[in-house]
Amino acid sequence: MVQDPRTEQLGSWIVVLSNDAIGRAGEYQAASIFELHGITTTHVDVKAVDLWVETPSGRRVTVQVKSSLGPRPLESGRKNPRYKFHLHKQTACAMADVFCFVALDLGYIRLCSSAELSRGDQMFHARDMNEQAMLEDIKRYLY
Repeated sequence: MVQDPRTEQLGSWIVVLSNDAIGRAGEYQAASIFELHGITTTHVDVKAVDLWVETPSGRRVTVQVKSSLGPRPLESGRKNPRYKFHLHKQTACAMADVFCFVALDLGYIRLCSSAELSRGDQMFHARDMNEQAMLEDIKRYLY
């Protein structure tokens, strides 16, 4: 039997994660990664913005975080699993400067500017969620 990735067995307890809990975990994961790379973060509760960051050069950037517990199951005809991140219409209108996509199962992030986003869902192949791509994105968008 395949277990729903939103549930976890902890002893005799079963924990069901809400979308809010998954999102919050992604925000803290992203903030942790940023801080470890010398980028100061402040967690905020502002419409379509989750983090305010200050880059090592002193630039201030707003960040919207989207989180995923893991890649979607393979669909027929697909060879590589993909991470899918849902962008609401108002989110896709880009109130944040940078969007951060978090793969919670791997501990990696990917970044893109709001200008690069297309409306609708954002997808990343699982093979593109890796440390090298993450570091290149951080350098490109936050330095």
